[in-house]
Amino acid sequence: MGKITCLIPYEEISHVIESTFAEINDGNWELEIVLAAGVQCIAERHFVTDVILARGATAAALKQMPISAPVIDFSVSGYDTMRAIQSCQKQFGKKRIGVVGSHDMVYGAKSIEELMDVQVEVVEVKDETDAEPNIKKLMSRGIDTIIGGVMSTLIARRLGLNAVFIETGREAVYQALIEAKRVVQVRRKEQERSEQFRAILNYSSVGIIAINAFGVISLVNTDAEKLLGIRNSAIGCDIDRALPELGLKAVLSSGERDSQEVKTVNGLQLAINKVPIIVDEKTVGAVATFQPTSTIQELERKIRRKLHCHGLVAKSTFGDVVGDSPVLKHAIATAREFSKVFSNVLISGETGTGKELFAQSIHNASSRAKGPFVAINCAALPESLLESELFGYTDGAFTGATRGGKMGLFELAHHGTILLDEISEMSPTLQGRLLRVLQEREIMRLGDDRVVPIDVRIIAATNRVLDKMIEKGTFRDDLYYRLDTLRLALAPLRERQEDIMPLVRHFLGACCLRSGKPPLDISRSAEALLISYSWPGNVRELRNVLERLVVLSKSEVISDFDVSAVLPKSTEISSRPSTEALAGKSILRGSNVAQSGDFNREVLLGVLERTDFHYGRAAAMLGISRTTLWRKLKQHDLPALNGTIETIETIETI
Repeated sequence: MGKITCLIPYEEISHVIESTFAEINDGNWELEIVLAAGVQCIAERHFVTDVILARGATAAALKQMPISAPVIDFSVSGYDTMRAIQSCQKQFGKKRIGVVGSHDMVYGAKSIEELMDVQVEVVEVKDETDAEPNIKKLMSRGIDTIIGGVMSTLIARRLGLNAVFIETGREAVYQALIEAKRVVQVRRKEQERSEQFRAILNYSSVGIIAINAFGVISLVNTDAEKLLGIRNSAIGCDIDRALPELGLKAVLSSGERDSQEVKTVNGLQLAINKVPIIVDEKTVGAVATFQPTSTIQELERKIRRKLHCHGLVAKSTFGDVVGDSPVLKHAIATAREFSKVFSNVLISGETGTGKELFAQSIHNASSRAKGPFVAINCAALPESLLESELFGYTDGAFTGATRGGKMGLFELAHHGTILLDEISEMSPTLQGRLLRVLQEREIMRLGDDRVVPIDVRIIAATNRVLDKMIEKGTFRDDLYYRLDTLRLALAPLRERQEDIMPLVRHFLGACCLRSGKPPLDISRSAEALLISYSWPGNVRELRNVLERLVVLSKSEVISDFDVSAVLPKSTEISSRPSTEALAGKSILRGSNVAQSGDFNREVLLGVLERTDFHYGRAAAMLGISRTTLWRKLKQHDLPALNGTIETIETIETI
């Protein structure tokens, strides 16, 4: 564990030290005993040890020297002083005795007077130079008997006085050795912590500067030196003089942290975090950590490139699915249940219905959320390239293969999820290989002769009817039944018209924010046109239309004219409009009037109000002709625009 060096003033004490050391040594300690009487004996000596034991003036002198090892005193105990006084009385029969020595040696000696029926005069000496004058002072007071250390007794005898040396007893040796071991152990732990702390500071990727309660720099790490062009010599300087731009003293006065502040210091733009050091509810210092904003930006770019180069991140959750229709809520509830298990999922739906959105949401709601999410469009790559992307290849597997080979998407998705979008477009050959992956949960790279086990959840998506493809022989039925463990069918937008306006508001807000435009409103007649359109491209088409409206809008309200301008010229009106959504859910709930065409007065009024009494659009929303609308209005004694009914009546007469 360590080495203990004992400096002794007389040889007789060595056997006491050796025997006491043997009692407490556990085999991990080394003992060195050096005979050194007086300070001059140790002045030129170089000590290679973990701790030094000495007594009296020798110990005091050692503590003033530039040595790395700690110094422990052989403390003179009360027992040692009493034994020395008793020896004086026996040898010289004196009742008046002078005690001369260092502070630790003479401390408490005066209190022995009452115990031993003796008068004690105490004189403290700091070094050899003041020992003789102090002893002469005792002589002038009539004291001719001295007890003390080696130096004091030698001087006393030279001056013709009686002298008794205070020997160090076993009790003091034992306590000193125990203390020496404790100091070494504590010092070792402190050194380990210090080295650990230093390594953390110097190998940290950020600059660190700390100040004490007075605003004086107490710590500067290597990165701070490099970034700010300062040196360790800055330690001890006032922070406001060295680096006023940091504003670190403000944290001392406020006692509150200041995070993510961007400042220019010495011409370098830094992201700075400042925190107070609080002990017992008092601010005793502050620490600033900082790094260049360019470093943060570059790190972010690297992370993004690494994670997104293969699409390894699922960005969407069920919270990103917009809509209030029962059919959509049912799909979300079903998908949430699917996320709780690891079975294969087949998502079907027309293009633009959000198949990948649901696939990502299932992944993020599952226990695999921390794993990779890999998506590939099976229709986007030719068969040969798709095979190498899915399964990977070895070095030299084919002409143009990357040196060292390449990991396939199935391997990249290990412990995660892979989405095979447009699975219907996969060739029969690849369908056979995929079937084996589903069965064995292992893959073989192109050009390799070994299999690689994988743990991947497979989600397949298609916008085609696989049953019909199986009948035509273009899709394997065995693969279909493997994929179709859990099925999720997403309804087209025309079948869930209640979701159109929530989606419109969502996309309008997002597009306005992205393009830097103020929020836009939309008129009722424009809403009616959007709701009545059949949306063959589903949500994707709706999003594109809303983006065009935002870009082309000239006013704060989108009108029906704006909508008509961006919708395809052959605008298709939904064959089964949601009259309930248009005229108010409370009017038609529980009835079949929309399907039967038996529109009551409230329904007709509701539709007219929504279209600002535009009869052409009102008729289109209700799925009837303008002539039929006129008849219904006349039947319920509702007003028409000037000339409209008369014109229709004239046309019918002709």
